Formats: sequence, structure tokens, C-alpha cells
Amino acid sequence: MDMGYLFDMLRGEYENLDVKEVYSAKLGDTDVEILEVSSGDEKFVAMFQSVPVKEDLYKWSIIITSAHNTRTIKGMDSLDGIKLALKSSIDAMVAGMRGE
Repeated sequence: MDMGYLFDMLRGEYENLDVKEVYSAKLGDTDVEILEVSSGDEKFVAMFQSVPVKEDLYKWSIIITSAHNTRTIKGMDSLDGIKLALKSSIDAMVAGMRGE
């Protein structure tokens, strides 16, 4: 997994979101990203971290916080599994921002 994974994934999957990188670093083996994401006047902050366990398997976690909701999830998955879990959480956060 490359640094900026969440940033790149959000930019590629959600053209309607404005994604800004607040912080990105490699701390030992752990990649850490903090992003500010907005859609119109609504915003949320996402903190994502991942550490490789073995080839194509990562231990990861994400905390997504908005004015209305906080979601925390973690797992140990391949890149495809991580993408599905992140997309599901981002979809739910965006829906909550729109009041759906």
C-alpha cells in the first residue's frame, strides 16, 4: 500500500467531494493519513492508518468524525477488502451529511 492510499481512493471514487490532506507520515511501519473532506458546507475528518502484515495483507483502522456522527472501524484485509470497508463507511458518512 502506498502512502496517500485513502486520499487517492477518495479522489478516485468520489468526484463530488473536496479532499484535503491535513497530515501524512510513515511512523515506523505504519502509514498515517489525516484528511479533511467536504461536500458543500458539510465536512468530516478521516484518520486512516495501516501497517503491512505480509504480502497484500494489512492491519488497518479508520476514524471518521463529522458534526453529526463518528465511525470507527478496523480490520486485517487485502487492499480489495480495505477498499470495500472504506467505501461503505464513506458512503454512510456522506449519506448522514445529506440527512438521508
